Amino acid sequence: MHALDFISILLSFVYAAAITHLLATAGDIAIAIKRISFSWLNTGWMVVSLLSVAAWWLGLWDLRGQDIWSMGALGLFFGIACLLYLLVRLVCPRIAADGPVDLDAFHHEEGRKYIGVYCLTCLVAIGVNTFFAGASHIWLTQNYAMAPMALASLAAIAWPRVGWVQAAAILVQLAMWAWYFAVLQPPLVG
Repeated sequence: MHALDFISILLSFVYAAAITHLLATAGDIAIAIKRISFSWLNTGWMVVSLLSVAAWWLGLWDLRGQDIWSMGALGLFFGIACLLYLLVRLVCPRIAADGPVDLDAFHHEEGRKYIGVYCLTCLVAIGVNTFFAGASHIWLTQNYAMAPMALASLAAIAWPRVGWVQAAAILVQLAMWAWYFAVLQPPLVG
């Protein structure tokens, strides 16, 4: 077994738990749709969280050439996986079995927390991309997407009650993720 295979198994469990949590929440929202006061902002951040988990999982493939994994590197990537799970956990509202559910109020009350964790993941990504770039310039190029995402999320944290800032922050995230997956994410080869 290659070192990355061993590490990927651990990280994949955390990523799978995050995705499972997000999909379960989406299912709960669908079931309770008649009681839901819907929020496009919260939904947007849920989608952004899903894309973040997918990007980090796919990014592991680029590390397949690493034959030696120090405890520091393993701890870093496990910490990132845990941070991503926390992001998903924070962005997903609990859907009560009965009574009205106001997702817009949830975003206004909890949005700064999950956007803050998301911003932290963007900053960590910039650092990881820079540190692990090595001979692959594609990792550094990915920072061209991560930097605007970090700045837009900072704006959303700074102005939580300004609707156009919140909408613009989501649109920046979605546009950068679309560009990231279409252009910046290299194909899986090998």
